[in-house]
Amino acid sequence: MDVKLRQKTHSSFWLSLLVLAGIASIAYADHLVASVSLAFLYFLPLALSGLIHRLRTSLLLVLVCVGLSDWFGSLEHTGWQHGTRNLMALIGFTSVVLFVHRLNVQRTALAAEVHAQAEELAKDMKLAAEVQRRLLPQHPPSVPGFDIAAQTYPARVVDGDLYDFIEMQNGNLGLVIADVAGKGVAAGLFMPAVKIALRASFNHAGNLAMAMTKANQVIYELTDEERFASLFYGILDTTTRRLCYINAGHQPPLLWRGSTGEVVWLETGGPVMGLLPDVHFETGSVELLPRDLLVLYTDGVVETHNAAGEEFSRDRLLAVVASHSGAAAQHVAETIHTSVVGFSKTGRPEDDLTVVILKAE
Repeated sequence: MDVKLRQKTHSSFWLSLLVLAGIASIAYADHLVASVSLAFLYFLPLALSGLIHRLRTSLLLVLVCVGLSDWFGSLEHTGWQHGTRNLMALIGFTSVVLFVHRLNVQRTALAAEVHAQAEELAKDMKLAAEVQRRLLPQHPPSVPGFDIAAQTYPARVVDGDLYDFIEMQNGNLGLVIADVAGKGVAAGLFMPAVKIALRASFNHAGNLAMAMTKANQVIYELTDEERFASLFYGILDTTTRRLCYINAGHQPPLLWRGSTGEVVWLETGGPVMGLLPDVHFETGSVELLPRDLLVLYTDGVVETHNAAGEEFSRDRLLAVVASHSGAAAQHVAETIHTSVVGFSKTGRPEDDLTVVILKAE
């Protein structure tokens, strides 16, 4: 705040100096050109004065300009014509100052109103972001035999990424990661609808494919043709350690086989959610073995660009996962974020970035 005040004071000083220099220059030129009055040129520094000075300061400068005009100006008018010329100059200069000063007052009032509205909007955005964060799981669930972590990094205050853990009555665990089309407020407002549609559909469906079909229909009816969400939903049987999943147009999760180094991309599923009605999904299935590492992520990870225009890509993600596969799930999530930020040309992800890590022990 002090820096801004010093900058404003410094700027005002130089503008005031410019006003005085302008008045002095016009007076000198008026003195040199004796045959023609240059009094009309005083309008320029006086208009600038009306923008930067208090009204009484500008009116004082009006009197100075009238006096200089009378002193250095043309001597062709005498008597009552001389007085009339000075009166007209006084009226003209004063009118300019009053007009510009009034415009400046209105501009200042408008700027204050815009600033107040911007602050109110920022507070609303902060509140919306807080509400959105509360919709996400506060802590990953504790599941015997698995280490779970999740992190989300919004590109803006409000983001369109979603992750969720659904603990089922039979002991199984639902894993969700989704990316709503777009960024910012519009995507953020759509995100809760996706979560509600998923939870409601899975409570009343007999299997994974049917639940996804129901959720897609709900999302389709809630949105227009420009709104949709890519989504991955998996159900982990905590007893058999088998993961049944559907990938609805989402970035394919990476399954790193810790014992062999084999890589599996989980792509089985169908189209994105909410774009088409009456779609059907295919269910995939994999078994999670000890030391396996499952990485769910949004496109903010792999589609971030560096200064050369290259994407972070799945290959770089795989390299990060492979080199940190022995670390804890939380460390892997943080390392992926750090790697993407370091790779980015702007020093931050271009899009919302969310990572969910499931490590089999």
